Amino acid sequence: MLKSLFTGECKVFRRDYNGRALYSTSIGSKKQDGTWENAYIGLQFKKGVELQDRTGINIKDAFLTFYKKKTGETVWGIFVMDFEQKESDIPPELATIPEEEIPF
Repeated sequence: MLKSLFTGECKVFRRDYNGRALYSTSIGSKKQDGTWENAYIGLQFKKGVELQDRTGINIKDAFLTFYKKKTGETVWGIFVMDFEQKESDIPPELATIPEEEIPF
């Protein structure tokens, strides 16, 4: 049986839909002309995990998974078993400022 294991740092994007959080991350591929093309892949976590949008994490253990839509379409994703949340890139003094007051 083919096994796939994922580790490394990524940024988690969160979107709330129908009362539940959906998570994804981006992956990129460098094209021959030197530009990058990006795509998104869904992330799944164990029950009880709640992350904010754009949270940085270091994945320690994850694997490739999928589910089938009612239409029969296969949707690929990564199931994250173990991770560490990275420290915020935002300085603590800026993290408490309401978004509407940030001048940039």
